[in-house]
Amino acid sequence: MSTPQFSGRACKTCRRRGRRCDRRLPACGTCESSALACEGYLLRWSGLASRGGLAGKTVPVSLGSGQKRQKRPRRAQRASSQAPPPVHSIDSSIAEPTAEPRRDDYDSQPSDEVTRNDDSTAPPPVEPLLWDINADSQIDPLLCTTAPGLSDNAFLDSGRVETPPDFNLLCDAPVESELSLYSKPTLFFGLDPFRIPEELNFILEYHLCEVVPKLCVDNYAPANPYRDYIFPLATEVPSLLYACAALAACHFNTRLGTTQFLPEFLRFKGKAMKRLQEDLYSESRAKHPATIATILMLCLCDICQGGLSNFESHFWGAKRLIELRDSERTLGCFVEQYLVWLDIMAAASHSRQPVFSSQDTEGFLNGSGRSWSFDVFPCTSEQFQLVCEAVRLYKGDCIAELPSPEILHQVEEIKQRLLQGPSESNRGKHWFHLTEAYRYAILLYITRLFQCDIDDYEIDWLVSSVFYHARSTPPASGWSDQLLWPLFHAGLEVRDSKRHAWLRERAQCVQTSGGFGNVQSALNILEGVWAGERPTRYLDLMLGFGNVNLLLI
Repeated sequence: MSTPQFSGRACKTCRRRGRRCDRRLPACGTCESSALACEGYLLRWSGLASRGGLAGKTVPVSLGSGQKRQKRPRRAQRASSQAPPPVHSIDSSIAEPTAEPRRDDYDSQPSDEVTRNDDSTAPPPVEPLLWDINADSQIDPLLCTTAPGLSDNAFLDSGRVETPPDFNLLCDAPVESELSLYSKPTLFFGLDPFRIPEELNFILEYHLCEVVPKLCVDNYAPANPYRDYIFPLATEVPSLLYACAALAACHFNTRLGTTQFLPEFLRFKGKAMKRLQEDLYSESRAKHPATIATILMLCLCDICQGGLSNFESHFWGAKRLIELRDSERTLGCFVEQYLVWLDIMAAASHSRQPVFSSQDTEGFLNGSGRSWSFDVFPCTSEQFQLVCEAVRLYKGDCIAELPSPEILHQVEEIKQRLLQGPSESNRGKHWFHLTEAYRYAILLYITRLFQCDIDDYEIDWLVSSVFYHARSTPPASGWSDQLLWPLFHAGLEVRDSKRHAWLRERAQCVQTSGGFGNVQSALNILEGVWAGERPTRYLDLMLGFGNVNLLLI
């Protein structure tokens, strides 16, 4: 019986279908067992020189060829005695092979002693500055592991040129990764193949092309902080890089309604949290802007997954880092502003107190001229400050009892200031309709939060105003994707079946376009309210989630 022969890489059929190929020649055994026609293998002739003085010539075969190869320099000997090329490899035209294999310093260190390039002398391990990775985490530790001898930082060292390892070594999860479908993608112009692990090539291209534009209100805005500020930091810091990859994997699943990248999402998120925990052992690394940016991206991962999470631990960790950084701020206070925005909007629908104080909010806004630094917030800074004032007023005196007449008088003042605030008509009709929808939705929120005496005509006017401005925004656009919070509060007051049907249709459009799973969580609450399960108090809507916050943004 003849010895079976094998190809150096998977067949075309298995590569396209993302299955494990046995690489048997002349036809793949996996395809034959599945009753599929094997399309054969890509031609890779390793005996043909592709560069140098022997370009286009074949390897000479003679009786003394073995002796001649032994007399060649060691560099040529390594090139001729190499094993067949692996399934995933970088084109030989990119990097010249070196005479000796470079040994990565990170490979000889335990994971807890891995340091960033700018930390030549790391202090001894101390108590972590924030939270433990295992707290409130449902991530399987097996999905967070790395193959022996490999480290995440090994791919991010700018002073070395390393060939990424075989993807199969990195995938420790029992579920086979489907990223093998994209074993050789064309890198996005902003990706450096020498600083990005090969397993992240496709998912980071998706992050830059699809996720990053959706994180801005205007998907075509020229100034995008996630592209211009966050991602360059991610190419230097592993925790932020894997957090971006986790967000992209979750966004892909939610947007297309699939579980194709669910194993990758859990594994990338686990790696991000593990690397973030390691960063917190060093004060200098904890002060790095990428560390607080990692917390922001992990918050966005939870929102994308469904909006249900214990965000309070993230916010307390971010607050500790901001205090540690003292007066240092990220670009335009962008990360600090967005974390405060998330904290207030989460506390607005939950009984807990906000983590960031009013002084923190004022300080972050004063750093950018009392306005948002980038167009990633759907309401104006004035509207947001009024929401903060209403939330703190309610949490201070009214959380356990009915509001007093003095509190109701302050509430009326807030409502009048909200109605008299300037509009965003000078920025175009889409910005105008978006901010006006938030204006009337905030009025609905304040009215139900403080249980104000209000007639049905005023409620109908507020609801109709929200629907008018929401319907005036183009569907499947950045402005429409930001309307979840206004439509949720308007939907709580709707009793018309036609509007119910329109809200279901628009919610499906928002989730498909925006790619965030908290849309479905909000729709589930609305379905319960429409079925007659509405509680008396507004905050009781979220009691079914326990200590978990639901972020509706």
